[in-house]
Amino acid sequence: MTAVCLLAALALESMPWIGDGRPAAGDGAGWYEERPAPVFRTVFESAGGDVEISVACLGYYLLSVDGQTVNEVPMPLWSPFAKTVYADTYRVGTRAGMNVIELVLGNGFYNLPPLKFWGSKCFRDALAHGEPCFKLAVGGIEKLDWEWRESEIVSNSPYLGTVLDFARERETAWRRAAETAARAGKIVERKAPPVAVCGALEGRPSWLEAGKIQIIDFGANATGMPFFEFSSAPGDRIEIVYGERLNADGSVNPLTQTAGQIKRGNGGDGAPALAAQRDLIVAGGDFSGTVPFAWHICRYAEIRGLGKLVARAELKLVSSDLAPVEPGKSFKSADPRLEKLHETCVRTFRSNLVGVQSDCPGREKLGYGGDIVATCEAMMLNFDMGEFYLKTLQDFADEAEDDGWLTETAPYVGICDKGYGGRSGPVAWTVAVPVLIDAIMRHRPELRDRALAYYPVCARYARLLDAKFPGGIIPFCIGDHEALERAADGVNATAHWYLFAKLTARFAGALGLGDDEAEFGAMARKIRESFAAGYVKDGIVDNGTQSAQAIALYLGLVPEGEIAKAEARLLEAIEEKGFAPHTGIFSTRYMLMYLSEHGYADVAGRIVLHEGFPGWMHMLDRGATTLWETWAESDDVYSNCHPMFGSVDEWMLKYGEAANSPGE
Repeated sequence: MTAVCLLAALALESMPWIGDGRPAAGDGAGWYEERPAPVFRTVFESAGGDVEISVACLGYYLLSVDGQTVNEVPMPLWSPFAKTVYADTYRVGTRAGMNVIELVLGNGFYNLPPLKFWGSKCFRDALAHGEPCFKLAVGGIEKLDWEWRESEIVSNSPYLGTVLDFARERETAWRRAAETAARAGKIVERKAPPVAVCGALEGRPSWLEAGKIQIIDFGANATGMPFFEFSSAPGDRIEIVYGERLNADGSVNPLTQTAGQIKRGNGGDGAPALAAQRDLIVAGGDFSGTVPFAWHICRYAEIRGLGKLVARAELKLVSSDLAPVEPGKSFKSADPRLEKLHETCVRTFRSNLVGVQSDCPGREKLGYGGDIVATCEAMMLNFDMGEFYLKTLQDFADEAEDDGWLTETAPYVGICDKGYGGRSGPVAWTVAVPVLIDAIMRHRPELRDRALAYYPVCARYARLLDAKFPGGIIPFCIGDHEALERAADGVNATAHWYLFAKLTARFAGALGLGDDEAEFGAMARKIRESFAAGYVKDGIVDNGTQSAQAIALYLGLVPEGEIAKAEARLLEAIEEKGFAPHTGIFSTRYMLMYLSEHGYADVAGRIVLHEGFPGWMHMLDRGATTLWETWAESDDVYSNCHPMFGSVDEWMLKYGEAANSPGE
């Protein structure tokens, strides 16, 4: 298939970008005005049999040939579009004679609404964006004539949902499509797994208010595309709001997955006062189908506007099409609590692997590096992540191409909290790049050379950091996010800079670059010495918390003569909290792994199985079916589907049986 893919990418390069030619909706309130998604059509002649159809799209798309759906999931891989656009190639059966291709075009991440996330940050400003468009090539055909007309999809957004209006009068005549300019980089054939349907949850409907409001319970929190079947009359307005949890009165609570905490009309001109995930269907009669161009994180849906219960509701689970691997694939434990926790972690992971590894699949949907650092090992023990993570490395490399600074998220959306100027992100998030190179080399050694191809990205960034912080200490960072008692941010930042430099030196050695290996080895030693001088005293790291001790011990920053005292202090900090974890995004993993690697797996087991707040058992006891973003339960701010505390799954898959013997 490699030769075919290469030819497909070359064929697409010669094709024009196709759009509808309408004036742009713009970056202000006009974006939210009614603007039906276009459906495009062309015909081609075939001798019959299979043909190759390749598509590159800036946006989302649904493709069909002679009325037969080609791609059930309309989400091509999101990437830094100005640098790299990934193309899909399909082998499609055709009939002899003329065949009709139709393509419905959605906005996706190329045409996001101008929402002001958290009241200030507009992702659209940082992304290559414009009106959605596509390239399509069929076999050896050199030219295709496209025409378009409006669809029933009045609006669509990955953050706000979709509006379908089947009762709206619209022109049925086809108009000539336009060749258009696009902010697009190189077209590359996709090697990473596509986003696909990976299962389904059946919904159970019940009345909240008879004849007016019904609640659908899908049984578990997950990411998916909703499918509904119901009876309705032309003109009926069916509003569907999605949420991870219910309010006390039984209604759906959308607040934990509301886009960018836009809840008080703080989303900018034209934005909804509450940027909840919701769909609206204006019926043309009975309805049966999937709501297009929308994917939601939810357990519940609240439906208004139907006089009868829906006949069928289903959440088609969507995720990158990742093959399960051992040991996660067949994990079993003598302790049913660990099996339930593993299942919860895997559901959380799947829900956050939709083209990028996200921090949460509702409020942000972004590829944060910090969550990758915390959980990539757990991910690779569950799924074949090789190509997915190579694509992630390319995303970060694309964003660093111009100035060398790695970003907090890839694709970059303008977030650079506690970075070092310009677009740069904090080092504990940017260390995702060398961490992923190392993980791929260990788990997928046949991909070693492709992973090491990103060494120059690491080397350039490490030199930039060294020039900016020549003393070997980085005093600020986002920190050990969500730790109940956290180390100073400088501890977290400097420790991860050390990890960055150490891994970069290792890669230089693997490539036979002796001078570079010496340079980055010396850099790592300088950082280690500065860390010890600045943060370690008689085995006590900074404030002596679980967070501080775990970070320094696991990353190898405690001087040899003080390790025993540092371990003793970590154990004291754990006992002081009754074996409850008070750690954050990084130190949770580091604490569990350090304990188990140094003879204290029983202590780690007591932490994992700790009953009550804070801890994983507390989440499960409170009915969580995906992991929370915070140890404390949140019903109005924090995501109920966040992977970072899923680092516990790495521990379970490596050491979990040690937790079956101790009791509390």
